[in-house]
Amino acid sequence: MRWIATCVVCVSLFVRCAEVNKTQDNLEVVFHLNDSTRVSFPLQQQNDLFTLQNGGEEMELLRTNDSTFVVPVFGGSWVLDSTERRGVWTDSLRSPNYRVDFDIQLRSSVINTGEAPEGTWDVWFGDSDTSAFADAQLDLHRVAGSMTGTMRTPTGDYRFFSGVYRSGLLHMQTYDGAHLYCFKARYSQGSWIDGSFYSGNHYHTQWSGRGGRVWPNGDTVEEIQVSDSDLLITSLDRNGSSVEVSLVPKPGEVVVVDILGTWCPNCMDEVRLLREVQENHPGIRVISMAYERDTTALDVYRRLDFYRSQLGINWEVYWGGAASKTIAARTFPFLDQVLSFPTTLFIHPNGRVAIHSGFNGPATGAAYEAEKNKFNQLLSATPGF
Repeated sequence: MRWIATCVVCVSLFVRCAEVNKTQDNLEVVFHLNDSTRVSFPLQQQNDLFTLQNGGEEMELLRTNDSTFVVPVFGGSWVLDSTERRGVWTDSLRSPNYRVDFDIQLRSSVINTGEAPEGTWDVWFGDSDTSAFADAQLDLHRVAGSMTGTMRTPTGDYRFFSGVYRSGLLHMQTYDGAHLYCFKARYSQGSWIDGSFYSGNHYHTQWSGRGGRVWPNGDTVEEIQVSDSDLLITSLDRNGSSVEVSLVPKPGEVVVVDILGTWCPNCMDEVRLLREVQENHPGIRVISMAYERDTTALDVYRRLDFYRSQLGINWEVYWGGAASKTIAARTFPFLDQVLSFPTTLFIHPNGRVAIHSGFNGPATGAAYEAEKNKFNQLLSATPGF
């Protein structure tokens, strides 16, 4: 009887170890945008960690309880049912009722068929006038039987696209934890027609594209002169009270002010670049001023603390007010307007301020390298630039 009991314990421990050491690298997550539109991403499971492949980046979702995995940076969650193969994604940055269903299944093998097009196309959304300046540009590249790319706008990019081109039809998707995009279109005589753009399960519009020249990396930097008194601004503390923040640089110091929203994927990419350039420029002081969708100080700073920990931010992050470019501009007496999130200020001791609007992230390739060069140039500039 003692031998039987020992065997039962051993079998029990073996089963438990098998459950704990669960590894599958041939899965995919399939989101249901509507009855006919699905988007899928390669997925790996290792114990209590999901790793999602979103084009050129990986996203790690860690289990927080029996059924819930937390979405990094932007919060939100994946909640699985008892089979752990079906669930819902809840976006914490929208209403609590905003949910997208998904399945987890064995990865399907889908590759390009036909000669997949590469290049750059001017893109118009909805009923935009196609004789006017394009709303965006689509970049596409063939990579090992699939497609990668991004959509660039004058103020930022839609980040990493991945997908396939099959028999004249394009199907691309991206997921950053806060946005779930799907682009579909038909290729005809060098143009994209009958295009559909889906954002999660709440938005849909048409799009079209025709061949275009890559937009030049325009100088998105404006330079102005300010006084020290203009560099004393106010923010809201953890009690919701106004507090003064000085942006006046010390001698030899450059103050970098990152105007962001924690709901903004391009802001996330810029924070990562600021972390990188901070290491190469020890004489800078970085400050982030956040404009948020939450309305109470408790909720805002809970969100800011999570954001800081997720991105490894080692500088102060202040709350500037509601998520509005108009409200953001009011914080800074020397700004007529804030054109986009993010906007970055490079403040030198002589009172010269360089204003950098928008951000092209890593998915844009050459445009991102130009952004890095511009940031390093602005941080290394002598007074007067």
